[in-house]
Amino acid sequence: MKFRRKPEDILQEIGIYQPDDIDLELIAFMLGAEVKFSSLSDCEGYIIGCANKAIITINNDADPRRQRFSLGHELGHWVNDKGKNLTFRCDANDMKQWQLKKNDFRQHKEVRANQFSAELIMPGFLFTPQLANRDINFTSLKSISSEFRSSRTSTAIRIVELTDKPCMLICWASDGRRRWFSRSETLPEGIWPQRRVLRPNQTFASSDGDDVDADKWIEGDMASDHVVVESQFYNGFDWLTLLWWRDESQLLSEDE
Repeated sequence: MKFRRKPEDILQEIGIYQPDDIDLELIAFMLGAEVKFSSLSDCEGYIIGCANKAIITINNDADPRRQRFSLGHELGHWVNDKGKNLTFRCDANDMKQWQLKKNDFRQHKEVRANQFSAELIMPGFLFTPQLANRDINFTSLKSISSEFRSSRTSTAIRIVELTDKPCMLICWASDGRRRWFSRSETLPEGIWPQRRVLRPNQTFASSDGDDVDADKWIEGDMASDHVVVESQFYNGFDWLTLLWWRDESQLLSEDE
């Protein structure tokens, strides 16, 4: 995804080289944006900008990590969408947009703002070293999330984007409908998650590194011969399933 300015470039220009140093209010100030916190009933954050100055307001009733992501999201609008005037009012649904919808220009901006926020809070040059010698499971996710003060959902997405291990993240509505999914670069493109979970009340449950049959989540005859490592969590809106093919030999036939 293209940005007018890459988040990593902004961080390195400011001189940030440790996760603890990623101070979003300072970054906002350096970018010409003033940050305020207030009780907001209809959105998670909004930005009003003109020329080279902006005011960003964040919902202070939200979880601190959600506030942090929302601030990164509004900075994404400021960096990528500003023109003569700029106004965005972003609700919880905007913060959940991760995959582009066809012919929805407004939604594309929200996806870009979310990706910008994730890369600003969890830049690759700091995040990738955190993945070394770690299993892909909920324990690792929680530890990295704590290190970067990031939400579990955005952390899981970055893990899948940056790991060299074959894995997949699937987002489900509570009724079992698949909302979206993301795969790592090392996972064959022929592997697809199911479109719907038939018994969501029985299937969705918190887990951390459990070995399960792949056909619990994955379509196709080959899935019955695969075992995957499953970790699940609920983010307050949807269920997230993180799958890791620990035994990569199972995937050789998918590459042929």
